[in-house]
Amino acid sequence: MSLVRILAMGIGLTAYGWSAAASTLPVVSNVRGLLISAIDSPSGKADAWLSGPMADKLRAETKAPAGTKVRASVSTVSEFRPGCKRLRLSLAMPTHRMLTVNGTREPFQMAYELNLCRDGQPPQASSVGLKEDQ
Repeated sequence: MSLVRILAMGIGLTAYGWSAAASTLPVVSNVRGLLISAIDSPSGKADAWLSGPMADKLRAETKAPAGTKVRASVSTVSEFRPGCKRLRLSLAMPTHRMLTVNGTREPFQMAYELNLCRDGQPPQASSVGLKEDQ
């Protein structure tokens, strides 16, 4: 296989969310641990492949084939105080293309944001990072 073809394949796979690093991601059955990992991470990010009931439900709702991989990515939007952040959770199926309202087919991706502290509570209800906690 020529180097040009290998590079072109790599560019195409990276454009749809695949890379060499993607194949080495851990597999998780829920996103709770991933959210906490992003809160604790110096980069504010965490990534994994999602399996189990949550991934099955997402595949069923989008009519994706049974073996379609679901990628969960968490990034930090902002920090309220140490241990409490606004997080963005993105769920994607890079190989499952869905029909858009414009008539094109695009890889499935959805995202939402939430406020969370490392104890699993929202900042308003959590004492994480407050002076009494330290």
